[in-house]
Amino acid sequence: MPNLLAALTAAVLSLLGFLPRDFGPEVFDTARNAALAALTIYLAWQAYALLRQRASAPLPAAQPPAAAMPAAASGSAGVAPAQPAAPKPAVTPAPLPGAGGDALILLSLLQDRGRFLDFVAEDISAYGDAQVAAASRVVHQGCKAVLSECLALAPAHAGAEGDRITVDPAADPNRYRLQGKLAQQPPYSGVVVHRGWKTTRLTLPRHTRPIDPSGENIVAPIDVEVR
Repeated sequence: MPNLLAALTAAVLSLLGFLPRDFGPEVFDTARNAALAALTIYLAWQAYALLRQRASAPLPAAQPPAAAMPAAASGSAGVAPAQPAAPKPAVTPAPLPGAGGDALILLSLLQDRGRFLDFVAEDISAYGDAQVAAASRVVHQGCKAVLSECLALAPAHAGAEGDRITVDPAADPNRYRLQGKLAQQPPYSGVVVHRGWKTTRLTLPRHTRPIDPSGENIVAPIDVEVR
């Protein structure tokens, strides 16, 4: 408010300068000019003080982002924001029936048809050669029948034992088992000491019971004669 009055007074004094020189006493012009100069100095000082005050004022702090509006109450016009879906719990896949049971199936068939497990688990050191030979004949016939039904077996090497062959760098590592002194890098040259085996057909029955690798798995059931 004082600044406004001072500005109005200065404006009035400036307008008085347009009056004739013979208007008023002789000292009127001098007094008017002095008052106008004083008002001008006052207004200039006020403007300077205002500029300094604005320059020293701290900058306004940044306002945090507005918080999300709460979900609208039931019946209101607002729409509730979509809630994020809860993460689904990890599902551990159940083991497939019979997974890993091929070995058990094969052992079960060899035992059932050829008494394979009975033969290899028996201590044959107490039996004579004739007894072992007689038992092995039964085991041989039964096991061969199982393998013929489930597998199509053939020698992996089409030639004969004693053949000299060369194993190239690109050869299947599962096809050859190298023995003896090996050079730093292939190819390797050697003599066949065993022709190996391969199968072109595998028709094992499916094992339908769950397999427990660290628990009990029945290979051959207990035979019970009911009397």
